[in-house]
Amino acid sequence: MCKVPEPLQTGLVGPDRLIDEPDQYRLFDLPIFERELREWLPSRIFDVHAHTWLAEHLRRPIAEDPVELLFNVESVTWEELTVAYRVLFPGVEVERLALPMPLRVVDIEANNAYLASRIDNERSFALLAPELDASPEELWHQIVSGRFVGFKPYLSQVRNKSLEEIRILDFVRPAQLEVADRAGLLIMLHVPRPSRLADCINRDDLVAIADSYPGARIVLAHAGRAYAPEILAPALDVLTDLPNVLWDLSNIQDHDVVRLLLERVPIDRIMWGSDIPVATVRGRLLMLNGQRVCLTRRPFPWSVSRVGPEPLACTFMGYETLRALRRACDELALSREQVSSLMYANARALVVGALDGLTAA
Repeated sequence: MCKVPEPLQTGLVGPDRLIDEPDQYRLFDLPIFERELREWLPSRIFDVHAHTWLAEHLRRPIAEDPVELLFNVESVTWEELTVAYRVLFPGVEVERLALPMPLRVVDIEANNAYLASRIDNERSFALLAPELDASPEELWHQIVSGRFVGFKPYLSQVRNKSLEEIRILDFVRPAQLEVADRAGLLIMLHVPRPSRLADCINRDDLVAIADSYPGARIVLAHAGRAYAPEILAPALDVLTDLPNVLWDLSNIQDHDVVRLLLERVPIDRIMWGSDIPVATVRGRLLMLNGQRVCLTRRPFPWSVSRVGPEPLACTFMGYETLRALRRACDELALSREQVSSLMYANARALVVGALDGLTAA
């Protein structure tokens, strides 16, 4: 029988918390981890994409933000994030790059301060959510005083355009890029616009940024939101030649996307991320004729679920992401060392390099 992690035994996880249905976890989710992921995962992994914020940081309910979100919690505390790792990956050591929740409805100054108070820059690191109009001097002071390793800008901070019209340079501003370029810092980039990387405007912006700010490390969150190969393929001929453009696999649940990246992009530019709290939702993300669709065990306004006494047999989206990654790695016969690079070494080197850049600057 699978051993149930301590957080579930002590009641730290339960109804209306980050991870619900303890019995479903014991009977369904944990056996999937033990059967499919336990032996494949390295003993130490690095999560390059996990959000944490407090309910008191919200100015309004999180659902009122203009961006559609794939979760239903109003907060993820530092302690809950730690618990989530123990539940999702029992027996595995997890280091983290913590991201704020950089939404319009969030007090990002308070969220930034919270992260700065929790990181140790040894096993936990963080990104700063920047104000769009901040000067290079203001951003540099925030980075240095909080010991952040980069920025997490976000499109919903832009107020003078519709979401469909926003382009990368509307929220990734020159001041952020100047500071990142100076010290080799990260910019965790959520690619905007309905066509994502298939949109030539996005590709042009990325090329311009990478060429003009070669010291900045541009990390494409969710593989540029390329949830299907046909979204990713048009961009690879352009972006694979840019050495400072990297790829975060968080919430990529299509193994063909992962395989395409592994075939075309140097492996040291690719890294795993969980996208907690999304990783704790029981469901599956897929593309249907170009439209993102989420199947979930529980019904949500943004998902498709089964009406009736028997819910869909969904496990955590975090497990679906790892299933896709494992399948692609197995098909390409990647070595244990290469898997460890994807799951740990690449992200670790990235954040440590940013800290070294801060010291040198």
